[in-house]
Amino acid sequence: MKKLIFAITMALFFFILLNFIYCNLDEATFGYALVMKFRIPYILSVQSVPIPIGFVLLSAFCSGMVVIAMIEALPSFYKTLELRAKNKRIRQLERELSVVRQISEKKDSESAPKSLS
Repeated sequence: MKKLIFAITMALFFFILLNFIYCNLDEATFGYALVMKFRIPYILSVQSVPIPIGFVLLSAFCSGMVVIAMIEALPSFYKTLELRAKNKRIRQLERELSVVRQISEKKDSESAPKSLS
């Protein structure tokens, strides 16, 4: 979880830094308007509003950082789940062992010869 928070913080930091750089460059370089289109002939035609290509690049970079952090966090999440399951099984076996010990102690005390009085 710490890695994910760190990645989100770094992504935000880089977004702010790169957005500052982007805003201070000339308009012709990163100001080119990008329109994303999706068409299924005769059924559907969708297009986005014009977005500056620099903003698209910055967003893709920062979201890529977050996605990679999430991918890195998945194995540790599964390891945590596996560890919890194993600890649960250990506790269950310990309970069974204590029950067996109690039963064997009862049998030992019942089978022990009684002293003559």
